[in-house]
Amino acid sequence: MSQPSSNVERYTVSRDFGSLKERLRDLTVEYAAIDAVSGHEQALVRRLVADLTPLVDDVTVDSFGNLVATRRAAEGAPTLMIAAHSDEIGAVVKAIEPDGTIRFAPIGGVIETLLVGRAVSVKGHPGVIGVKAGHISSPAERLTAPAMRDLYVDVGFDAADEVATLGIRVGDPISYVAPLRTLSNPDRISGKAVDNRISCALLAELASRLRRTNLGATVHFVVAVQEEVGLRGAQMITHRLNPTAAIVVDTMPAGGTPDVSATRDLSMEIGKGPVITLISQSSRAGAIMQPGMRRFLERAAAEAAVPYQLGLFYGGNSDAASVHLVRDGIPTGIVNLARRYSHSPVETADLNDAANALLLLEQAATSFDASVDLSFLGNEALVDQK
Repeated sequence: MSQPSSNVERYTVSRDFGSLKERLRDLTVEYAAIDAVSGHEQALVRRLVADLTPLVDDVTVDSFGNLVATRRAAEGAPTLMIAAHSDEIGAVVKAIEPDGTIRFAPIGGVIETLLVGRAVSVKGHPGVIGVKAGHISSPAERLTAPAMRDLYVDVGFDAADEVATLGIRVGDPISYVAPLRTLSNPDRISGKAVDNRISCALLAELASRLRRTNLGATVHFVVAVQEEVGLRGAQMITHRLNPTAAIVVDTMPAGGTPDVSATRDLSMEIGKGPVITLISQSSRAGAIMQPGMRRFLERAAAEAAVPYQLGLFYGGNSDAASVHLVRDGIPTGIVNLARRYSHSPVETADLNDAANALLLLEQAATSFDASVDLSFLGNEALVDQK
């Protein structure tokens, strides 16, 4: 795999690497501050429409919220879809107790043990998830986390009718309150919804960098809804666009911490470059990267002189698992950013990985044209068998 010896090689592609990291950080912070639990992504989609409209030829949003921002090439050119997802994990209001506390149900892969005592937002209204006082907890209770059905949100009122005056109703979204912040290492950011607002930032910055570039393919910048609850929006929008090929941009769990084995669990680490993910697999779905797209992405990374990692992701997925199955099959690549503490309020990512991913995607978008070989065998595969 490509491993530049220093930042000098990266500067041959982008002479403003530091500024690039700052822009990606600022955009990610702004996007993550917008609550967008699955099924409730309207505010984020509105912001993305505003940001992308000046940069492309047209922007559309379908009835479910999938956004497509398109840069058109000459008629008859191939089409490349570069996709991220807009939604984050969270919860919804399930019921309101007579005492004003709110019962809730999960949306996406919420980790129950991380809920107690958290600050949350209920349809924009501040609240907290209650916690039994340690003074009256038994020794056994102090060592376990209560089940989600026993938890509740307190928004500061003592009666259901007072909560009703806020306009809170069954089905309203509940999000973590955990704004992104820079850690002691200024290249590392941490907070809620890094998954997948950092990829939304990548798409916006990529569209900006390509706005005056002559392209050999029509490029669709796609932000799909409801990834966290079953990869739903990506399937819808891919069927409509029917692209020649697709690249899904997302985040994935990282190793590199004391509780993760590099050989038995996850070899990918933050700060070592974007991950070209060869296989992802959960109990419900999966994707094995189409060989033509693997060749194309590895070549793009080498030509952009960016470091990258090859990775496997067992136990989870991205929208690629839906995208590649649409119609007759869409050759689909996966570019992931490794991030620590997945699906927590302190997801942590490295801005160097994000900037290098952007350079990789920029090279991929500018080099994709009718000459790209997406066949299963391919010239390189045929040579290998001689």
